[in-house]
Amino acid sequence: MGLRLSLYLGLLVGTLLVRLLWELRFAPAWVYLVLAFLALGVGLWTIRGGSAWVWLGGAVTLVGLVGGYFAPLVSLLALAGLFLSYRGWQSQLSERDQAAFWGWALVWPAVALLLLWQVLPAFYAVWLSLLDRFNFLGPSQFAGLSNYQILLRDPLFWKAMGNTFWFVAFTVPIGIGLATLIAVLLNERIRFQGLLRTLYFLPYITALTAAAAVWDWIYNPEFGFLNYLLGTQGLDWLNRPEGVFASLLKPLGLQLQGFMAGPSLAFVAIMIMTIWHFLGYQIVVLLAGLQNIPKEYYEAAELDGASWWQQQRLITWPLLSPTTFFLFTLGLIGAFQVFTQVLILTPTGGVLQDTLTITLYLYNKGFRDSDFSYASAIAVVVFAVILVLTLVQQRVLERRVNYEA
Repeated sequence: MGLRLSLYLGLLVGTLLVRLLWELRFAPAWVYLVLAFLALGVGLWTIRGGSAWVWLGGAVTLVGLVGGYFAPLVSLLALAGLFLSYRGWQSQLSERDQAAFWGWALVWPAVALLLLWQVLPAFYAVWLSLLDRFNFLGPSQFAGLSNYQILLRDPLFWKAMGNTFWFVAFTVPIGIGLATLIAVLLNERIRFQGLLRTLYFLPYITALTAAAAVWDWIYNPEFGFLNYLLGTQGLDWLNRPEGVFASLLKPLGLQLQGFMAGPSLAFVAIMIMTIWHFLGYQIVVLLAGLQNIPKEYYEAAELDGASWWQQQRLITWPLLSPTTFFLFTLGLIGAFQVFTQVLILTPTGGVLQDTLTITLYLYNKGFRDSDFSYASAIAVVVFAVILVLTLVQQRVLERRVNYEA
């Protein structure tokens, strides 16, 4: 009985969710009808042989599902009917089944919201990627894989993807390496330890848009603090499209072009801002990992004559590997989705699209050019790339993770 009740409840919640999507024109009416018939079938299977309260609740549920076809708010009666039926079932249910029912009753709203805002939009994006220039205004025709074929020949897509790879390659390892060094130092017995931890965490709790606006002033060629500090008055950090590798090797007579020229100076400036902003979060996570390492290991190593550097290399780094693996995984996913700071600091994607990231290109295609089909195709490809890289990273790095403390 408990399993049937949970299934009945889940079908009713799913039916109401589809009714909402149908009202918003994100789902066809036949999906609602199919789920409504399934819910009614499971309901009849469940309420057979029940008391008067059970049948009364079933009648109210039937009215809610039928009336919901014509008026969406009426469909809420379906859930009210289920709880009326539950009153009749309650005396027959064991304590375990009652707990399971109320547990699912509390879980299903959260699951419904997750389906509504995360899972269903993801599948909807896949569907949009198969249409021709869908923009929510006019009709659109099925185009199959044509958007993906155009994407593979799009030079701006590959430019944005190359920039994003540089961003991942620079910010993730450098950020985690710097955070590890600072976290190890802050874990030592130093003065003003609590104050220093707070100061490092403050940038992370600052809104990313506000932080990017402040760094826009720092990079200002005429009034910026960075030029004043370095004595490079007039240097426009955010409008330098030449690659940093090409600039460094040019005095040696080496000419690098394209992707091998490296990220531009403008993009490196954005990377520095990003590392600064997320450094505090990484330090806090690493400090939590350091606190879990038993002090006895360091005491034993010190008695054996191990130096401070040997203790960090042979004890701290191996036992901190689960934490660093966690940060590498989140860092890879987050770096591929970099958007806000790029949009604030270089709204057009740089002088020669040198700061154009894949998410900024997706945003431009969707909201500037109103081509949501092509933007959805980009989103699907980005998801596939992130998934593959995450799995590869898991397969390669997790072998080196030591979960024994």
